[in-house]
Amino acid sequence: MMFLSPIVFSLSVYMAVLYGYLYLLFTTFPQVFKQQYGFSQGSSGLAYIGIGIGSLVGLLFAGLVSDRLVRTLTLRNAGQYQPEYRLPPMLCGAILVPIGLFWYGWTAEKQLHWMLPIVGTALLGCGIVIVLMSTSTYLVDAFTEYAASAMAANTVTRSLVGAFLPLAGEELYRQLGLGWGNSLLGFIALAMIPIPVVFYKYGQAIRQMKLFNIEF
Repeated sequence: MMFLSPIVFSLSVYMAVLYGYLYLLFTTFPQVFKQQYGFSQGSSGLAYIGIGIGSLVGLLFAGLVSDRLVRTLTLRNAGQYQPEYRLPPMLCGAILVPIGLFWYGWTAEKQLHWMLPIVGTALLGCGIVIVLMSTSTYLVDAFTEYAASAMAANTVTRSLVGAFLPLAGEELYRQLGLGWGNSLLGFIALAMIPIPVVFYKYGQAIRQMKLFNIEF
C-alpha cells in the first residue's frame, strides 16, 4: 500500500523523517550537553525533560482540539464529514518542528543558558507528537477497511528511518556544528510543511482518483 497511494507514501515519509529526528536527538543529547554545558553523565539525562514535556503538551493539544475541530468543520459542511478535517492540527505541529530545531541548534551552538535548548526540544517534541497523532487519525479515517495496511506502511517506514538516521547524528554535528547541523534538519522539515496543506485541500480528490483507488 505504501507505493499504491501518494497519501500513504507522503505521510509515511514525512513521519519517518520526524521520527528519525527524534531518535537522532535521543542519541546525541548526552554528548551535546556534556560538551556544551559541562553536564555530568547523570545530569545530562535531565536534557530529556524538555522533549518529554513538549510531547505531553502535544498529546493534550491533539486530543483536545482534533475532535472539536472535526465537529465544527463537519457542521460547516452541511453535516458531511471528510477525513481531511483531521489535518489542520498537523499544520501547527509541522510549523513547530523546524522552529524547535533552529532554536535548539543555535542556542546550544552559542552556549546560551542551558534551559534555552531544552525549550527548543520541547517545541520539537510537541510538534512531532501533533503530526504523529494527526497522521494516525487521518490514515484510519481515510482508508477505513484498509486502515491497518496504511498504518503498517507508516509504522514500518518510520521505524526503519528511526533506527538508521541516528547513526549519522555525531558525524552531522562534527561536520556542520550544532547550529548548521540542526538548521539542515530544520530546512528539510520546513520544506515538508506544505504536505498537510496539500492533502487538506486535495486529499479527497486524490483518494477518489481511479489511479489511486486502493482495492485488494
